[in-house]
Amino acid sequence: MHLMLFIDALRIREDGPMLQGLLKRLQCNHDITCSLVLPDELPEDLHWLQEHGLGADAVLEMPPSGPLWIRQRAAQSLASQVHRNPPDVVLCIGTGLHPEAEATARHLECPVIVSAWTIEDTKLASAKMEHVGAWVAPTPALASRLVRRVGTDIVQCIRPGIELPDTANHELGLAPTLALLACDGDPDVVQGVLAGLEPVVGILPDLQICMELDAADGHQAWRQADARGLLDHVSTIADATQVRNLMTTCDLIVHPHRGTRVRTMVLEAMAAGRTILSAPSQELDWLVDGKTAVIVEGTSGEEWAAALLQLLEHPGHRLSISSGATERIADLHDPDQQAAGWAKLLAGVSEGVSYPFTGQERS
Repeated sequence: MHLMLFIDALRIREDGPMLQGLLKRLQCNHDITCSLVLPDELPEDLHWLQEHGLGADAVLEMPPSGPLWIRQRAAQSLASQVHRNPPDVVLCIGTGLHPEAEATARHLECPVIVSAWTIEDTKLASAKMEHVGAWVAPTPALASRLVRRVGTDIVQCIRPGIELPDTANHELGLAPTLALLACDGDPDVVQGVLAGLEPVVGILPDLQICMELDAADGHQAWRQADARGLLDHVSTIADATQVRNLMTTCDLIVHPHRGTRVRTMVLEAMAAGRTILSAPSQELDWLVDGKTAVIVEGTSGEEWAAALLQLLEHPGHRLSISSGATERIADLHDPDQQAAGWAKLLAGVSEGVSYPFTGQERS
């Protein structure tokens, strides 16, 4: 089987290691080859894809896109690049390139599968999209949202597959470290976390904090950190996915986001035995309070300070939570099971078979 794969820049950044492992397993274990279509204006930090292509068999460059007639010309150009070995299925991961992927599938007269990773992605789903053979979500909750829009017959839940480290990544035992993700996210939650950190650094003066601050939207969080006297403890990174190996070695990962931002980096941290402290998010089923993470329901500084100290001052509590997280990754996010699920779906869609989503997967 030959797969044509469209991935938008956001999902390449967020899920690059997972996707590379998936493509390798599809090829080695299921005899599925892949042609990867790259965006026509590839961001500078992703230029390495032009050579490595996530391990895909071929790398294709997306022609400039735009209105419908330009997309049709782009689809024709892509089709000409694979005319010797036309794809059986087009797969679009993330919705940034969804119009181009659907136009190409129409031109090739083959089905397209769309993988939706956010609530916003699910809102694009429509039963009128006749060339879409399946909609796929990484969590049962997002899959259920898709079902409400297109029915059960063309919806699947395939969880991200995460590699477990060969050896346990023990804490370094030096100054405690904390990674604060998505500081451009929910302002009230971020404000509560920073308010909670003010008394924490008074008790733990060696605490090191790495904040993920978007250059365009993170100025408010920076000013709040400055006002609370945290800057002596803070280092910043614009995009945590660029230093994911460093971020996932922190003692504590703080996820102050109530939305459905699926970040496989958080799953990688769980696999590595790191402890997750998060705002509530019903869509992310891997964050289970008291078992795989600690959930802070409110936004007050007092609530966040209490949760932070409970974890930072009690290594045994961190170990209990992180062990539960690692067990869940091993149980429900096995990369071989992910690849097998995708291989079954790809084969079924190419043959016109559907596998109805029941919404009764284990949680």
